[in-house]
Amino acid sequence: MNTKQVKSVLVVANGQPPKDSLLKSLLAKSDCIIAADGGSNLCYQRKIYPDFIVGDLDSTRSKVLSYFKDAEIIRLPDQNQHDLDKAIGFALTLKPEIIRVAAAFGKRLDHSLANLLLLQSQFNEAPLEFYDDCGNLSMVRGDTMLELPIGKTISLFSFLPVYGLSLSGFKYSLQSKDFPHGFNGLSNIISSKKAHISIKKGLLFIYTTDGNDTT
Repeated sequence: MNTKQVKSVLVVANGQPPKDSLLKSLLAKSDCIIAADGGSNLCYQRKIYPDFIVGDLDSTRSKVLSYFKDAEIIRLPDQNQHDLDKAIGFALTLKPEIIRVAAAFGKRLDHSLANLLLLQSQFNEAPLEFYDDCGNLSMVRGDTMLELPIGKTISLFSFLPVYGLSLSGFKYSLQSKDFPHGFNGLSNIISSKKAHISIKKGLLFIYTTDGNDTT
């Protein structure tokens, strides 16, 4: 493929397989598909043809490699990185405008934690979004304006200290509060057409649910 024209990359990981509807939606937005090692097995099951298969290939079935004979294999045996780390690192070399990741969570908890830390560590490299069947996870820093439907459920978290956190346009607002031991903002609700997140120091995971959650 012509990697100079890649704007949007979809990385398929080896976690809990998402619904077909989510994969179809993500595929429609993607110029390039990368299977992170065992993610190639999911691609095989769902009839998705990746442009690249990246990793040490210890989880990719031999029949899958044979089936995807036209995919470019990027074999990276380095055991200091896990396969999704390798796949995202390779995706960054394509210089896309956004990288979306499916099937990153839902199996082994240690893998899920490693992938959360990967999202945190790659914050400054490229816009990175992780998707599951219920919503999407990304990160924010500084000032962020959200234009989402009133009633939308948003969760905000941080493992690290957060200082000067302000939330406006949410059901549960804050004004320049410090959280030196991290922040747990589960299931806040958008209450205005424009909601604002301001962080003086630190960064937050932001999970946005699909649909309008008002009952």
